[in-house]
Amino acid sequence: MNYDDKQLLGDIYQLAETGIEAARTVLPKVEDPSLREEIEEQYNDYSQAKAKSEQGLIDAGAYPKGNSPVQKAVMWGAIQMKTLGEVSPDHIAEIMINGTTMGIVDLTKDIGQCRGASDNTVRLAQRFIRNEQRHIENLKAFLQ
Repeated sequence: MNYDDKQLLGDIYQLAETGIEAARTVLPKVEDPSLREEIEEQYNDYSQAKAKSEQGLIDAGAYPKGNSPVQKAVMWGAIQMKTLGEVSPDHIAEIMINGTTMGIVDLTKDIGQCRGASDNTVRLAQRFIRNEQRHIENLKAFLQ
């Protein structure tokens, strides 16, 4: 496994961890059962991507580097502020769509920068992006 593989796997790992934290932070605020189910499915997809990227890094002799406590606190605080007075399904879906879109943009750039990554690693990144796009489409149903 080369440097680009390790870099891309690390990026997937961090994005998945960010998604897990975002879903974990927002889920207690979700009252709509259908929206809760969608965010839980997104959480599960993040957990699977994190586990696969973590295993790939371990197999390569690399240590998965997660988000720092400061990054986690900033994200948690941002979600708390955005949901302070508004926890409607529409607003929660918008928050999740915005974060998910940022992840797609970041990972798309990462794929382009890691041109030497193996086909397996690139496929994992592309699967992550496809799942994110599917979740965005599902979350759009909650926008009004």
